[in-house]
Amino acid sequence: MTAPVLLYAALVIGWAVAHRVVGDGFWLLALVNAFAVYIFAPLPLAAFLALLSRRRAAWISLAIAALLLAGFFGGEFTPPPPTVYAGDEAATLTAMTYNVLYTVDDAAPVAASVAQANPDVIAFQELPHPRAQALAQKIGERYPYRTPVVADRCYVQVAIWSRYPILRIEDVDPDVFCRLRSVVIDFEGQPVRVIGVHAWPYTGLDRESVEQGFRWRQEQIDLILDTVAGQPEPLVLLGDLNSAPMSEVYGTLSTRLTDAFTEAGWGLGHTWPAEGGHWYRVPYPARLVRIDYVFHSAEWRAEESWVGTWDGASDHLPVVARLRLASSE
Repeated sequence: MTAPVLLYAALVIGWAVAHRVVGDGFWLLALVNAFAVYIFAPLPLAAFLALLSRRRAAWISLAIAALLLAGFFGGEFTPPPPTVYAGDEAATLTAMTYNVLYTVDDAAPVAASVAQANPDVIAFQELPHPRAQALAQKIGERYPYRTPVVADRCYVQVAIWSRYPILRIEDVDPDVFCRLRSVVIDFEGQPVRVIGVHAWPYTGLDRESVEQGFRWRQEQIDLILDTVAGQPEPLVLLGDLNSAPMSEVYGTLSTRLTDAFTEAGWGLGHTWPAEGGHWYRVPYPARLVRIDYVFHSAEWRAEESWVGTWDGASDHLPVVARLRLASSE
């Protein structure tokens, strides 16, 4: 009974070392990193085998694996501290990121999902021009300030909708126009920068596609961070990053910004795929990974963050966070 436990622990430790040293630098390891939480799925079975073996080596190796689980994912299973604040409740900003899936024509499910979450500002991804128009007819009155979805520029785009006035729409690199929006809104007299991003997707699982995708996603995030560096406005970044929490893209962002769900949410927060299916006849469950995020700068504190209700149409679930400016406390 000891050998399987030792082998499992060696695999876990080997992955942890490789992740630390190599990161996403090798394409197969990058794919493993995306689903890293499942490396720890056999831990209960390993614990049972260690109990049967009654060997110290099995228990020590199991303890190391458990400590790695706690170090990498322990925060997801720890309830956030209770919210304590002073000041006006209206000073909070509720932000939502929402990939609405370009192949869906009906705007009603999106409108219903938005109405349920009731955000103040939304970053849509994969929003086509016809559905943007249909959506505006349903909820446009609540969100009168919107970045334009340019019909002749690209079929699907990122769009930011806000109930607060948009002071200006920032110019972005033409190469990422369809995947990036940056605006400054007037949040009760305080200029706030809101960025919506749709990071480069997976286009294949072969080496060339994986390496290219990881490289382009990293370049997008580097571009965003370089653009906002030194800017005075508090920042909220909303997006489908196509990157899991163990990826280098996430690591780059989290050195400069705070993940609202990690700060104030509870659970794994998985958002994709919204429903299960089959991959080459192999079934897979819904909500395998977390790739949709609300990030914020140090001026904010997340009071609550949650995964929104599935609209029954998109392949993503939205993510919502209620943020409060430190200066409003």
